[in-house]
Amino acid sequence: MRDEDTLSTSTQVLKDRALFLKYPAEYYQYALEWCSYPNWTIEEAANLLTGCVPHRQMFLRGSEHALLDNEVLENENLIRAALHSELEVIKSVKYFDKTYLINNQIFEWAQARKIPLPLELLRAQQVARRGLKSEHYTTPCLDAARWVIENFWERANLREPPSSGAIIQAMLQQFPELSGEECDWVEKVTRHPLARPRD
Repeated sequence: MRDEDTLSTSTQVLKDRALFLKYPAEYYQYALEWCSYPNWTIEEAANLLTGCVPHRQMFLRGSEHALLDNEVLENENLIRAALHSELEVIKSVKYFDKTYLINNQIFEWAQARKIPLPLELLRAQQVARRGLKSEHYTTPCLDAARWVIENFWERANLREPPSSGAIIQAMLQQFPELSGEECDWVEKVTRHPLARPRD
């Protein structure tokens, strides 16, 4: 094995280990995805409430993982104690050990129990609810496109059009779930044809 391959493999291992710590960089994107699912397993709920990615593995090596396992297990035990009384079981698959719960009930239950919820998880829930309230299929990019058209282009002065940077900054504040690249794409798609730079 070459030195570059060894370095690449060890970098990937470190990156993978970081994913399973509390509040990894990827946590919000996973929370956003899981908040779009109506049901969570007990394990997924315990991980998300703790600030971990929903598929975090237990019993990984290292003291930081052992401490985090305890936090996840504490939330898991609280959830299990609330089954059938405070939390409704949607489906239970005995052989595969999966018990599914309604994600909105988990939020209400956790808030009633004063269990601190990660801010990224609350933000993801708000984004998911905003999408569900729409009468038509939508995505954050489509919502942002409609918002840009309404707020920047419907009554725009095309002699002095808004700058791309101003629109992107406004989108990043209004739609924190979007990346800078997505905002750039939405800005280009929604820009008024008469406000495009001439070649």
